[in-house]
Amino acid sequence: MSAVSDWQEFRAKREAELASPFGWLTLTGFHWLDSEPEEVAGLPGRWSADGTDAFLDATTADRLIVDGQPVDGRSVKTVAETARTPWAEHDGTDIELLRRGGRLAIRMRQESSADRENFRGVPTYDYDPAWVITARFEPKPEGAKIDVATHKPELRQNLPYVGDVVFELDGQPQRLAATNIKTGPSIEFHDPTNGDETEAWRQLKFDWPDADGKVTLDFNRTINMWFAFTDHATCPKPADGNTITVAVRAGEKKAEREL
Repeated sequence: MSAVSDWQEFRAKREAELASPFGWLTLTGFHWLDSEPEEVAGLPGRWSADGTDAFLDATTADRLIVDGQPVDGRSVKTVAETARTPWAEHDGTDIELLRRGGRLAIRMRQESSADRENFRGVPTYDYDPAWVITARFEPKPEGAKIDVATHKPELRQNLPYVGDVVFELDGQPQRLAATNIKTGPSIEFHDPTNGDETEAWRQLKFDWPDADGKVTLDFNRTINMWFAFTDHATCPKPADGNTITVAVRAGEKKAEREL
């Protein structure tokens, strides 16, 4: 398969994921859980958390379903940091539990939405082989962390800091911190295109280094994080200093959203 065909296949999978039922274009709400049970707008029952577990108190009249059964009493759920997991369902709304910055929250999704029905893809720059860069990977000690801000002003996250990627663009040296949010290393970065041509920041995932400590950064695969498509995202911002000094005209451009 040619590099262009491989990229086109990547793009097709990316947009299919975005437009999937109960996907990122169908989120309807987000709510941090407090220690005292409380109602949540749009949902029955009462919801709370103690820092370790989350709790749902409901009766059968609330029509909340957990593991295929109506909740009649208390449902208890937990989830790991940076993860999310399905919890309950109510009249076509899926409710997931997530943990961010040590805090538990619920987020609601529906099968479809106006955003999903109107989705026509994400604009991208044309594929350019010049944006496939070889970089040096400088690993950090196991267990290293880096503190970052997020899309939500009240939330910061302490992410696994796996190393730095070091490379040059147009003769200018670049060094960016790489994190491992869930599925392998990535760089979240700013560049001079942000705010006009592209979103406020973007992300590039890449493979772990080879035996020589080299990684391939294919900036054609730069993507918008979920905050570009929904206000109910908790996406981490780039670490301090993660700014590429050269305009990265590769990968996804600013998303087109129905307002």
